Amino acid sequence: MDYMGGLSSIVSIVSFVIFAAGVMKVFQMATTLTEIKDLLTAIKLNAPIHPASGPASGPAIGHPLVASALPSVPSGEEMLRAALSEMDHPINPTSIELGNKS
Repeated sequence: MDYMGGLSSIVSIVSFVIFAAGVMKVFQMATTLTEIKDLLTAIKLNAPIHPASGPASGPAIGHPLVASALPSVPSGEEMLRAALSEMDHPINPTSIELGNKS
């Protein structure tokens, strides 16, 4: 009977550790989702994006990252014009206007 008591104690401790790890993971996911929601709201309102105050925020702690300071991404039409300018044969620029199917 002594072995069953020891085995029961080990199973109880392991199950408690698994339960505690699950609760911690739920809180971690909730924090991550809150940060994502805040970032999306800041992007939608074109407001400054402040980095998280946790240890995983990287080297930008204390320096607000402004959305306008992000590198600009060229639009699809600008990228298409750049790609077509590198091609060997010329293409009429009016044929690449959006909505023009030719």
